[in-house]
Amino acid sequence: MLEISQSWNLFGYDLRRVPLYFRSGWREFLWGSESPVLRAIDEVVEVHQETGEALYYRAGSAVVAAADSGAVLSQAVLLPDRLVLAKTLRVPEAAEAELESVVRLEVNASSPFPGSDTCYGWAIGKRREKDLEVQLVIASRSAVMSFIAALMDSHDAAVCEVWAGTEGLLVLLLGFGEVARQQRNQRRLTRMALTLAYCLAILVALFAWGAGAKYFELQNAQAIAAQADQRASEAVKLRAELASAKANIVTINELLAEHPDPHAELNKLAAILGDDTWIATAELKGTQMKIEGESEDAAAVMQQLLDDPAYARVVAPVAIRKVRSGMEYFVLNITLAAQGDSE
Repeated sequence: MLEISQSWNLFGYDLRRVPLYFRSGWREFLWGSESPVLRAIDEVVEVHQETGEALYYRAGSAVVAAADSGAVLSQAVLLPDRLVLAKTLRVPEAAEAELESVVRLEVNASSPFPGSDTCYGWAIGKRREKDLEVQLVIASRSAVMSFIAALMDSHDAAVCEVWAGTEGLLVLLLGFGEVARQQRNQRRLTRMALTLAYCLAILVALFAWGAGAKYFELQNAQAIAAQADQRASEAVKLRAELASAKANIVTINELLAEHPDPHAELNKLAAILGDDTWIATAELKGTQMKIEGESEDAAAVMQQLLDDPAYARVVAPVAIRKVRSGMEYFVLNITLAAQGDSE
């Protein structure tokens, strides 16, 4: 017996997880490290190191220092290696849709810090044929706040973003000042989408205008053609109706010839047979008629029908037999003669 869950499988894929796959792919396209969209909308981030040197990054890639430092809206600190616990995870490709849950479970299992004092971040490193290499970093929130206070002279967790370097990747730790930049990126993406939608709407409107003009030209041409057709349509219609009427008459005559009137045939039988014969059932199909009944002399009844020119053939499919009433029970198959033959 098949399990209920198997009804949701198609070529080995669980259809119930399709929304998760779609969300994961869409997120990777918009916000992933290789996203062309993020490179277009992301802003420059000034990253402060423990040495006091500042680096500039955009969409995870190093860029030249901004000419106007006031134009840089996002600040970040780069944690030193001593404050970071780095770990490389090998995750099956099929689990990418639930990567956040996998990372949270790994953080809960691997973090040496209390849950309320744990902060983490992760990034997808290499993609192999069947699995993903995920770089996970874990840190103590209190140690990170002390580092921010020493470097940025602030005790506000939202004053800057927190990054950590591992295996050549810069990983963003969650729960600090990254929300502001993400919201600004979201607004930029929304404006870009609205602009594209506006341009697409204008383009569609231009095509619709041209198509509409051609449509009205076509309507005028069709109206002229319809007027010309209407002038000849009545004659064509009458001719078709006449041909149809002739065909109907021929069909009706053929049906009348093939299927005689049952009332007339019953009246004819009543006139031929005497009062000592009665018919129990009569079945007429085309030129074939079957009767069942009783008579004092069934053989005489059969002979009467054979002698009548209205019937081409009379056959008794079953033997004549006596019944309790003393009458003889008979069954006769009768073939009606053609109309010309009977005359």
